[in-house]
Amino acid sequence: MVMKSKSKKPNPCSLISIKKYKVIRKVKEHNRKKAKEAKKLRLSGKNKVEKDPCIPNNWPFKEQELKVLEARRTEAIEELEQKKAEHKEREQELKVLEARRTEAIEELEQKKAEHKERKVLHGQEERYMIEDNEGA
Repeated sequence: MVMKSKSKKPNPCSLISIKKYKVIRKVKEHNRKKAKEAKKLRLSGKNKVEKDPCIPNNWPFKEQELKVLEARRTEAIEELEQKKAEHKEREQELKVLEARRTEAIEELEQKKAEHKERKVLHGQEERYMIEDNEGA
């Protein structure tokens, strides 16, 4: 009896699973790469580069659309600048308030110290007066 030799072809189920895990690995690598790029941009302080709106040349109102997009972009930039300016003003106001607060606290502490000194001096004066009266 002749033995049937093993087939050289791999099992189709294993091929499917190999492809599946290969795709999963590639997706993970892609996501990791994107995350690294985003982190680098965040650390360097740069924003993501805006893409071209990709309006085709044969679009009937391409010029108008481009103007509208540019207007939106400038409005957004102005709004960001305005927010930054407001934030800066608010920080300055807070610094002034904090400075006033610390000055007031220091002034109160100084008054307390003076008051304590007066109490101590007043107590010593009374003691001297009592001693003088006893001696007389």
